[in-house]
Amino acid sequence: MFDKNREVLLHLSLIKNIGPKIVLKIIKKYLKDSFINYKHPEIVLPKINLSKIYKYRIKDFIINFNLSEKMAAVLFNGLQKKDDLNREIKLIEKYKIDIITFLDDDYPDELKQIYSPPIILYCKGLGLSNFKYKKRISIVGARKANMYARTIINNLVSSLINNNYSIVSGGAIGVDSMAHLAAINFKGNTIVVLGSGLLCPYPEVNKDLFRNIIKSGGTLLSPFPLNTKPLKGNFPARNRIIAGLGVGCLVIQAAKKSGALITAQFALDEGRQVFAVPGDINDELSLGCHELIKQGAKIVSSIDDVLEEFGETNLDQKLEKKVCINKNFQENLILKNLKFPISADELSVKIGLDFNSLQEKLFDMELQGIIKQNIAGLWEII
Repeated sequence: MFDKNREVLLHLSLIKNIGPKIVLKIIKKYLKDSFINYKHPEIVLPKINLSKIYKYRIKDFIINFNLSEKMAAVLFNGLQKKDDLNREIKLIEKYKIDIITFLDDDYPDELKQIYSPPIILYCKGLGLSNFKYKKRISIVGARKANMYARTIINNLVSSLINNNYSIVSGGAIGVDSMAHLAAINFKGNTIVVLGSGLLCPYPEVNKDLFRNIIKSGGTLLSPFPLNTKPLKGNFPARNRIIAGLGVGCLVIQAAKKSGALITAQFALDEGRQVFAVPGDINDELSLGCHELIKQGAKIVSSIDDVLEEFGETNLDQKLEKKVCINKNFQENLILKNLKFPISADELSVKIGLDFNSLQEKLFDMELQGIIKQNIAGLWEII
């Protein structure tokens, strides 16, 4: 599982106070010696041997990588100790965790372009290179998101998946969870970027959701060692990765001061398009989105506003409706089968209506105040 370079990069990532920028200095020095620019992912990287840094002394780190004496000493001392590395490798093997290093072929190209990209990505679930859809869009928003956000998310995620996008978010309650759940319900891929290690998933209330994401062909990612707690200082790095993985960042409900706006700013800093969904002017959860729109974020009233930014045509509009059933008959049939809470999948089988057409009908009835989706994602009569 571990060749020498992967082991060295994992070791470096575990040394306290040695961040991605210093590790990148080391990588870039080796690549520069091979006349390769690491920011051109289309070029096959040469065979390099990072393990020779174990033979370096403090002065070698100062000379070769232009480090201060203090930082060179931290690096030298950290490489002399392999206890943390050996423990981490045992955990990786025990829990069947995959790791993606900066030098691996399946490391996302978009992520290589961001400021201080993570050197190691811990991965549980489907490997990113195996995703059905390679295009990704990030969705972020308020933890206190309401039914308005859920309705918007279900409509947009449905269309994004139909237009071959995977969904990236942070696994938090609120908008993040709604986006991940919608991706599952619409048979799409979704990526959770955690602000903790994979063995300490946060928030704990979403553990079932995380398991379902893995089962449904999604993945959990983290740049942090496996037993890392969800410390406050971890979340800026996590938000930067969320922004970096997507070709754009879609904000749905955000207060004037929120983590979602920080993620949107990271997206702007990396040259990614930011989209914002407007809301009620009297709702504090609309203030952040309205502020983004004032600052130049693209206002989103339908999926077309997102797709046209990437020169794409909505594939939904090209799909012929194969099932033509009277509206009232459809609603009565759905209500008849909602005596108990039920998933959209099971309901689709019961009434013989294709999944996408059923979802449209469910959301129409939700807007009418007839039915709702409960916290477990099951549909029930109000």
